[in-house]
Amino acid sequence: MKITVRILLFSLLFITCGKSQDFTVNYETIEINIPGTPNCWLKHNGKFYCYFTTDNDKYSSVANLYFYILDEKGKLSSEINVPKKLHSHYNDLYVKNDSVFTTTYDDKSTFYLDEKNKIWVESKKGIDLFYEDNDYIVYSIDFGEWGGATWFKDTKTNKQYEVAASNPVINKLENTYYLTEEEKILKISDPQKMEMSNEPYDYKKAVLNEHYFRHGSGSLQGVETIYENKDNDFFNQKFLFGTSFIANNKLYSIYRDSISMKIGTVENHKLVPVYEFKNNITPLLYYYDWRNRIQNNSYQTIQFSTKNKKEYGIIEINENLLTVTTFKNAYKEPVYGEAKIKDWFEKTFDFYYNNFDSLYINEIDSLEQKEKATDITQRHKISHYLLEGKNVQTPRIYRKKETDYLKLNTLYYYSTKEKRIELIEFEWEENQIEIKSSFKQKFDWISDFLTKKLGKTNSKKQDEISTIQTWKRKDLTIELRYETRLVSVTIYKR
Repeated sequence: MKITVRILLFSLLFITCGKSQDFTVNYETIEINIPGTPNCWLKHNGKFYCYFTTDNDKYSSVANLYFYILDEKGKLSSEINVPKKLHSHYNDLYVKNDSVFTTTYDDKSTFYLDEKNKIWVESKKGIDLFYEDNDYIVYSIDFGEWGGATWFKDTKTNKQYEVAASNPVINKLENTYYLTEEEKILKISDPQKMEMSNEPYDYKKAVLNEHYFRHGSGSLQGVETIYENKDNDFFNQKFLFGTSFIANNKLYSIYRDSISMKIGTVENHKLVPVYEFKNNITPLLYYYDWRNRIQNNSYQTIQFSTKNKKEYGIIEINENLLTVTTFKNAYKEPVYGEAKIKDWFEKTFDFYYNNFDSLYINEIDSLEQKEKATDITQRHKISHYLLEGKNVQTPRIYRKKETDYLKLNTLYYYSTKEKRIELIEFEWEENQIEIKSSFKQKFDWISDFLTKKLGKTNSKKQDEISTIQTWKRKDLTIELRYETRLVSVTIYKR
């Protein structure tokens, strides 16, 4: 029994220590302050490149997408405007020829980052290339529920051989190829023994056509499955390969099981753990983000998530050195409080009312940014029935959280040419389904405020579910509306 306990203690020590015989794992934590949630990240030349998405509130367009460059300490060094073509959010982020590239999932639109001029520049559409050496070029496409196909193209004969594999990480060790998928690892000693492809990969068909589809390959001819996890529940995935890498001429894989994230090797078709990561992390794989794991060299980065939505990170694999960087995002959208919002609205309404003819969108942006309001301007066209016939832009929209359950959205419609404000709308709505504050009280306060400032209303309409009060002063119309879960104030020129 004593011998057994000693062996167990030694095994645990080996798995959890920061260094094995073949690789070393270092840890670092970086604090950042960026609104939104992370999308695709990578590390290149000591800097972090990352997409972030922010919510779109109640509106129908996709959430806003931002791109940042952080230095090695996590300090924001650049924000790069994201072109319209990239706002699908399904973007691959990767390094090619020592430059950062991004490719959309839907139509393969591809841009490279001109870091000096801080712009994305469109280039040739991205190819489905996964690996390349002197002997073979490897392509792969995942066709979703219809399976995937991976093609090995012989560089000498141009013949293509295919295998049933989807978006694999490919490593070459002693002239043998290892393909790591989410739940299995395939071994290919000689690609020419695989099945000759009847429908080889073709760039024009697969990329330029944009609507390419075929059933995935079902062939494992000439392929050995050295490991496969068969116990996974589709709806509750407890096992996942994140990636594989080579250190000291051995193939290692990073994976997550039901307990923790580990590094292991395959021996006799069994996965043997040799290292356990300190923190409770999970490989973060997006089906549209795979090119940065191409194994043409000994460097790659892979993202991970944690149970805390504000903590996530990157594992950098540089030959036999692994660096685990955890980002702790301290950003929290401001909650202003009822008294501050009341004061802001009264002062701001007074300023807008007295200066409406000379308000321009650049001044509005400056005022709202000074208040640290959250910009939730949408990318789809938004119009207003009161501005029908006028050439106006989709409104600039700024959000202020009054409480954890109540928000104030302010919409600024402005002319396309002059950028002059044409209509302003203040809207109080709930953040959550549960109503903890009476909108009727909000309506009564605003009604009293406007009456003191503007005098008696010109009209009032009321029914069982809504009340509308209207003031007409000079060439301005002010409308106060109350509904069960909404209070709004609108200012516009008649």
